[in-house]
Amino acid sequence: GKGIATGAGAKLDVTLKLPQLQNFCKRDPDGYREDYLAQVRRLEAECRILQLSPSSEPSPRLVELIQFAAAVSSSSYVGEESERIASMLINLLLGSAASSQLSTTNEKTHSSGSVQISMPTSALQLHREVRKSCVSALILMRNKGAIEPLRLLELFFRIMAAVPDKGLREMLYRHVVNDVRNINKKGHQNEFKVNRSVQSFLHRVVSSNNVSGGTEGNEEESATDIAAKRATDMVCELYRKGVWTDDRSVAILASAATSRNTTVMCRAMRFFLNIEEKMAEDKAREEDDEWSGINQIDFHQHSRKTKNRMRQVTRQLKNRKKAQQKREGGNDTDDNGVEASKKLYPAIEMLRDPQGLAEAVFKRLRGNGSSKKYEVKLLMINFVTRLVGNHELLLLPLYPFLQRYMGGHQRDVTGILAYTVQACHEYVPPDEIYGILKTIAHNFITERCSGEQMAVGINAVRAICSRVPSVLSVEDSQESSGTTVMDIEAFARDLAAYAKHRDRSVSIAGRTWTNFIREVYPSLLQGKDRGSVGAALHRAGEKPLRYGEQKVAAGVAGADLLVEYEARKALAKNQTGDNDASEDDGDGIQEERMNDEVSDDGSGEWVDVKNEEGEAEEDSDNEAPQLMLLKDDEEQEETEGEESNSDGVLNLSKMSAEERKQLQQKVSSTRVFSTADFERMRKLVEREERAKRDPREAARRKRAIAAGKEFEELSDDGSDYDSDEGVHIAGAVNPGDIMADVKKKRISKAEKLEKIVAGREKFESKSRDGGSTNIEKKRKKNFQMTKYAFSSRQKRSEKDTIKQLRKGKSLKHNRDAKKRRRKL
Repeated sequence: GKGIATGAGAKLDVTLKLPQLQNFCKRDPDGYREDYLAQVRRLEAECRILQLSPSSEPSPRLVELIQFAAAVSSSSYVGEESERIASMLINLLLGSAASSQLSTTNEKTHSSGSVQISMPTSALQLHREVRKSCVSALILMRNKGAIEPLRLLELFFRIMAAVPDKGLREMLYRHVVNDVRNINKKGHQNEFKVNRSVQSFLHRVVSSNNVSGGTEGNEEESATDIAAKRATDMVCELYRKGVWTDDRSVAILASAATSRNTTVMCRAMRFFLNIEEKMAEDKAREEDDEWSGINQIDFHQHSRKTKNRMRQVTRQLKNRKKAQQKREGGNDTDDNGVEASKKLYPAIEMLRDPQGLAEAVFKRLRGNGSSKKYEVKLLMINFVTRLVGNHELLLLPLYPFLQRYMGGHQRDVTGILAYTVQACHEYVPPDEIYGILKTIAHNFITERCSGEQMAVGINAVRAICSRVPSVLSVEDSQESSGTTVMDIEAFARDLAAYAKHRDRSVSIAGRTWTNFIREVYPSLLQGKDRGSVGAALHRAGEKPLRYGEQKVAAGVAGADLLVEYEARKALAKNQTGDNDASEDDGDGIQEERMNDEVSDDGSGEWVDVKNEEGEAEEDSDNEAPQLMLLKDDEEQEETEGEESNSDGVLNLSKMSAEERKQLQQKVSSTRVFSTADFERMRKLVEREERAKRDPREAARRKRAIAAGKEFEELSDDGSDYDSDEGVHIAGAVNPGDIMADVKKKRISKAEKLEKIVAGREKFESKSRDGGSTNIEKKRKKNFQMTKYAFSSRQKRSEKDTIKQLRKGKSLKHNRDAKKRRRKL
């Protein structure tokens, strides 16, 4: 280890000091290249010795040489030398048999669709310390950019699948995930190309599990099963962190959902069912952590107050105020819809072939040969019904299959009913739904069932009918040619009679059903059950559409209402303008007379004159657009008396349905609507619907017009609806939505503890900083310690007590709360 003195500028002998040689090679790569090559030759010799007996204890210098060669070659000798070291380490991990065929294996893997996961025996017998050091060295070289990512990805997947080392598997998995995240950062070159290559490899890994035949049940898992699990977990985590959110990642998980391995299939299905909720929880947790970090401010109360520290405190207070305003403001940011555009579609909506996926999973679910647990079957039913409801698929054998699990004593029957509701949409034929309704009615809505079961059954029937309104059509029920025939009118009235049931939960479910029928098809109910809203809709002829029938829009909904609204608003503004002008004319005449009198007196002073042209220009900016001519002049004159009232304003109430349809179509095709116009049309349509449903709405409108508040309710100051930031996925149904509403749910142990802790925090004394007071300390002392104290022996006489009470002072503020006093 000592240097040899050979004169000025002599070279040191550092062959036995690898860290020192590494430092010199970074400073002067050309000068120390021979020393570096000597160490590489030592490494090659050690590797050849190790290949003779891979399971034997390695040399203590081998790990140091591996780390030295990887660090120096990736920093000082990038190129052929780094490629040489990487190939040496990869061959050492794969065994001597795979060293000559390494380059050809990658080419065959990319050209063919399969992936080689297994490893030779010599690679499995390698000592764990050597394997770990080789993996660490390859990760170091990859972090410095000396190796391509796909080359290591294939190697690491083979190691994760074949080597039974839990710590090593976790380290490789973390590296691959972080490497993909770093690649997808902004400004990285070849990002798209690398992502395509890595996703293609992961897709082949998952697909090879389906082709090779994964294990199902409790059998021993193969290497392909383990690799498919890791690939599925990796894609799920990258999607959850917002790295891969494209349709290619969804396609990989769709292939995993049809895997023969039950674990891989369940992980993919849970991803499609719960990923949006998990991402929302992660986002809320990050916002809470960020807020807690901003909210903690160091005021330096117990340190020296310097100018720099005071500036820090001021900056922290400013940042907290800004964050608090952003936190309390919610969606009131003027970002022109930028944040709303960043919201992702649900993953289940980005599937390329949802019909084929639903049929494949349902075929496996219905198969008799597969022995699956009941929880796995429930998960598969949930996934298939979510697909059918979200994409509005037609899978007719699903509905008779669901009827098998609708027994009164079936395990998790509430979940089965919720999944049945998920599978219903408006394109399902009513003949398929009649059997489900009859099964629910026979097994749940009978007097032999408990009140909770009856309430769940009525709520499930209401949810199904709300999703398939054509079931309530009397014409479809009469013309039904299926095996199940149903009298819808008698069925609806029978369920409405449960509104007067003795059990409160059943009566609430019955009233909810009655209110639903009043809104959708009030003619099914008796006259006494329709109510005011149902009677108004019954007179208006409200009924659901038949199966296959659709309402075709002639234009933008509410365009005719917008024209009428703008015309009335313009007329009201013109009338107020005329009144103001007449008042201004009177004031002008009086002002001229006063000016004449002043001029006669001879006192010449300036008189302010209003700029009428400027006011006219300002009013012209706020004017509503003029009503456009939709007909010729002659036709307009003929129909002017019919379509207009005495004030010459368009009146839609005097127009027929066909004329309103033509007006709506004409306005929609000749006018470009703004965002405010669409919002105003939405409010106008809602107001018209309320007038149709509520008979008292017309009286409210008259009172608003008389008070001059006709146009205030449609102002653009704010929106009528509250923005809910929760996660809403089309077709999803929570089993809690159809549960009975009256009985108090039994809280879990975690909720109970949370409630207890919240109560403790509520009653803790937090009004004053610092420790306890002397009075509080005295209360906690033993009585034997305080019975001879002066304050305890001193007592107030009866006369002194009466004097204090006469002065108006309360007794409780002048004595200890723990002491007993004699009552007066």
